[in-house]
Amino acid sequence: MASGQQVFDIPEDSLVVDLHLHSSASDGEYPPRRVMERAKSAGLSVVSLTDHDTVAGLGEARSEAKRLGLEFVNGIELSSVHGGHLVHVLGHFIRPEDPELGTQMKMYMESRRTRMGEMLERLRALSVPIDKEDFLREYGRASSIGRGHLSAYMVRKNLVSNREEVFGKYLGEGGPAYVELAMIAPDEAVRLIAGAGGAATLAHPNLSESDEIIPELVSAGLAGIEVEHPSQDEKARRHYLALAERYGLIPMGGSDCHGARPGPERIGQFRQPVRNYLGLRRRAKAAL
Repeated sequence: MASGQQVFDIPEDSLVVDLHLHSSASDGEYPPRRVMERAKSAGLSVVSLTDHDTVAGLGEARSEAKRLGLEFVNGIELSSVHGGHLVHVLGHFIRPEDPELGTQMKMYMESRRTRMGEMLERLRALSVPIDKEDFLREYGRASSIGRGHLSAYMVRKNLVSNREEVFGKYLGEGGPAYVELAMIAPDEAVRLIAGAGGAATLAHPNLSESDEIIPELVSAGLAGIEVEHPSQDEKARRHYLALAERYGLIPMGGSDCHGARPGPERIGQFRQPVRNYLGLRRRAKAAL
């Protein structure tokens, strides 16, 4: 069994799994410890922290999960790009210390910091009265600084009314303050995860609008695909369930919870059965 994993006995049809959670180590609202506390309060038993392009929060999350009696899975959400579309790939059961994964995370960290500086300058050029120094004092040390941090800051400082306005007017792809992050290809993300002993899952595929690359990702070692996600309606779920069956992928899902918004109940939504977790674990090289 992968390092950090516990032995447990839970019926396979129990809906107690959420393997898509974020913390303040990337763009989530709460620190890793608090994310685990909220997961326990929501009635979950098997969880993973999957911050964007960083494993910085895993140690704290794992320790708290152990204290609370939660089954914890090392995770990450790697950013990639295909045809101008962002493609996010979840990695579970990874070895956080893997050198190739570490090199890519370091590259992303440096790229994100440069990109953030450019976005802040673009906002100021658009006459948005944002205090660059104040923002960086608060978020500049984040392991994976991104648009989530910037949108939260702008809402809190009343520069915009809500997160939707931030992305709709400024930071959405193609927006006037948006700066593209230099990213790897999706198949490379899958291979990095596999190389780190993990199982790769295509996250919220409807948002990527890149179904045509699924066969290529399967060839690269893709293990699962998110069928259930807050952004996917019933039609999308049926569509991705059919694709999962066609390509032999594990039909995963998760809340993708980043904090209290869009609601504290989200961390308890989109629960997955234990059998899916066990299937994904079997597909991970790091699991015995």
